[in-house]
Amino acid sequence: MNASALVESPEVVAASFRASERIFAVMGAHLFSEFCRHVPDDVEMIELASHAMAGARPAHLFSAVHYLLLGDSSDPLARYFGTLCEAPLPPEGAYPELARFCREHRPELLELLRTRSVQTTYAERCRAILPPMTVVARAAGEPLNLVEVGCSAGVLLAFDKFAYRLNTQGRIGAAEAPVVLQGELRGGPELFIPRIGKRAGIDLHILDARSEEDRRWLLALCFPELRKEQQNLAAALDVIAETDITFYEGDGLAMLADALANTPDPLCVFHSACLFYWPVEARKAFEKVLLDHAATREFWRIAIEPSDTFDDWQKGQDGNGAVAPSATKKSGEIRIMHYRNGQVESRAVGTPDAEYGNIEWYE
Repeated sequence: MNASALVESPEVVAASFRASERIFAVMGAHLFSEFCRHVPDDVEMIELASHAMAGARPAHLFSAVHYLLLGDSSDPLARYFGTLCEAPLPPEGAYPELARFCREHRPELLELLRTRSVQTTYAERCRAILPPMTVVARAAGEPLNLVEVGCSAGVLLAFDKFAYRLNTQGRIGAAEAPVVLQGELRGGPELFIPRIGKRAGIDLHILDARSEEDRRWLLALCFPELRKEQQNLAAALDVIAETDITFYEGDGLAMLADALANTPDPLCVFHSACLFYWPVEARKAFEKVLLDHAATREFWRIAIEPSDTFDDWQKGQDGNGAVAPSATKKSGEIRIMHYRNGQVESRAVGTPDAEYGNIEWYE
């Protein structure tokens, strides 16, 4: 059984879809938003969704559907997915096809919900990684050695192998880079691609870029409207399959000390949209491991995590228990932390939007 699946009442499961209707709409996932509009009134769909990950039931269920369609796009439901056809049908009218598909493929969907988890990653997230990595590389030196917590398949660990267009500097990166990531960086450091030494990634469930099933699952986690982003991810996974990365599979707290000990200086630990989902006590324990390590070693950390305000919005609350009146696409902040002598100096340097494409730099 999926360890993240919790028993919740049908009312609680239905409420997660009602909240997600707005979230998906703001994020540009209009097909999933349309699905969410109908699921709360469908007893069969609510029961099926109860087997999905608590806290991510809509995304988990719809991604499982997407996975099956990527394996066989002949089903009529595929006509509504922009990742499966060049001219998708409007989202309105798609729900009956979804309900039918889920009835017909219930056993396969249950197996996916049991064995797979939401580990969404996009190559585009690297747009928010490059600026702080530039700052850390200048301060710590090169080649910079990396440890990513919550690495999924390791796409962000290969950020240096892509090219970027983020500001007036123009294109940054190798001419032969297979992926060019475009965005907007307002302010910030002069960008360059740091030289990278050793790469290590930690995740509860590592996804293998060389595995056809794992690749398909990662592509299925892309929103149906994000055809270009899915294509970029596929190209990035080709790069990862040829990149030397040391993976640590298991609980992040249990694996962190070994990963740090086995990664040479200069060291940068980083994570994005990861620790935000950990319990408070786990986050405190994570910080203690880093501070203990800093007693005998200097290293850096980059954190790109959603804010509590974003969490309230996800839950449909305003922070005081009331329904939030509006949504924001701000997705927290970028922080750079410097560990040494058993202490840490931390500063916020920027704010990305929810797609990590528009970054406002403070310094």
